[in-house]
Amino acid sequence: METQEKNLILYGPPGTGKTYSVIDEALSIIDKEKYHDLIGNVAKRQEAQAVFQQLREQKRIGFCTFHQSFGYEEFIEGLRSGEKVGQFIPQNGVFKEICEAAVSSLESPAAAYHFTEDTNFFKMSVGSTHDDEGPEIYQYCLEQNMVALGWGGDVDYSTKNTEEKIREAYLAQYPQDSKFGSAAIIRLKVWMQKGDIILVSAGNRKVRAIARVIGDYEYIPDTPIRYSHFRKVEWLLKDVNIPVQQLLRDKAFSQQTIYLFDKKDLLINNIQDLLSGKRMQEKPENYVLIIDEINRGNISKIFGELITLIESDKRLGAENEIQVTLPYSGESFGVPQNVYIIGTMNTADRSIALMDTALRRRFCFLERMPQYDLLPENVEGVRLRDMLQIMNDRIEYLYDRDHVLGHAYFLGKNTLEQLGEVMIRRVIPLLQEYFYEDWEKIALVLGGAGKNAEEGAAEYLLWKENLDPTKLFKPRQDLNENEAKVRYSVVEKPTLAALQRIYQW
Repeated sequence: METQEKNLILYGPPGTGKTYSVIDEALSIIDKEKYHDLIGNVAKRQEAQAVFQQLREQKRIGFCTFHQSFGYEEFIEGLRSGEKVGQFIPQNGVFKEICEAAVSSLESPAAAYHFTEDTNFFKMSVGSTHDDEGPEIYQYCLEQNMVALGWGGDVDYSTKNTEEKIREAYLAQYPQDSKFGSAAIIRLKVWMQKGDIILVSAGNRKVRAIARVIGDYEYIPDTPIRYSHFRKVEWLLKDVNIPVQQLLRDKAFSQQTIYLFDKKDLLINNIQDLLSGKRMQEKPENYVLIIDEINRGNISKIFGELITLIESDKRLGAENEIQVTLPYSGESFGVPQNVYIIGTMNTADRSIALMDTALRRRFCFLERMPQYDLLPENVEGVRLRDMLQIMNDRIEYLYDRDHVLGHAYFLGKNTLEQLGEVMIRRVIPLLQEYFYEDWEKIALVLGGAGKNAEEGAAEYLLWKENLDPTKLFKPRQDLNENEAKVRYSVVEKPTLAALQRIYQW
């Protein structure tokens, strides 16, 4: 795992451990020193998988699979239906999402705050991003160490200490107004407690500040802004641009100005890490995007104009930095240096020579071929390594090395019955696909085929029998009765002799 290439593709025939290797490569990129005892350690494989899944939940590792229908909208950004009829809003794709997370990790560290299990979390809009006065309101709150609420009207709720009294005071002043006015004040004054955390939104998909509540409700009508209802806060983070996916579990912010989060919707570990006070490091946090089956996607359609941006010297902060304006959101976008891309590619689907040239130029390639030494030498009389080796040598001779069989098909198969099951259900169907039902070549790979009427037919994986047209049809002048036809069939339960014949002849 010495390589730390920004863009890497693991390629090779099926079953050679490409997806298996991705976990080790990703952990090496995220923190090689921290995970050194897990990387490449077969005995701790389950622990490595658990860490990998945890990093995915923390959004440090992203994952997607390319296919013919996968496009720019899923990878970079696209338009999705909003809450209102006819409304369409930009939505981040998986690549833009992880790039924004990586950028946010490079921003100024938060003031350390170790919250408890009793801490509640609120979303709050402090000056709408769609309002001309929004920036002024937001800046005033930052300077005054407060959060401000526009709902509630010109009513002082300082002495209204219950939800019922707040509703009465609000309805007395605004009997025809929305019920949310009183609900918003109740959340700000009654629900919100000292020590609680406020996530200040920027639209539905970004956090632009995080605060800790330190004061009680205050009514201040004579401020430079038109809001009158406040709570004193300590700003833990200001003027940041954190994607909501880093803090919420598969959700975006609601349009409501203020509300209490259900904790099951929060990525608590991410918030703890964000507010740990340890974000200033000698090296930035790395992020990894894994693209499975990278060769199956339409690269021009998926990357669009951003294919150039993934090059090391074109990334943010590099010598030849490039940023582009995205078509749907209108935002300026560049790829940060701490984002790594790992692709996997099955050469049985498409060889490197046939890959998109633009993609090929921008990736480093690491080949994964069968590793025979990972298999046991002998399984109940079957020399497994020899069996796989000779099958692959024959496939390479009859077809090419891109279509050999990987060792992963046979890992963990410790009985004769299990080996036979793999051959019948996995290997032979794959050979049928490779050789387009050319059973003569399949038989060559498997050590021949026996005639089911003969003794010793159990020593083969394949049976063959001649089809006699004189026994199938009435005499016909247009039928060549001398033309030989052969039917092949696969044995149901391979014997030890049948498997040994593959490498003994």
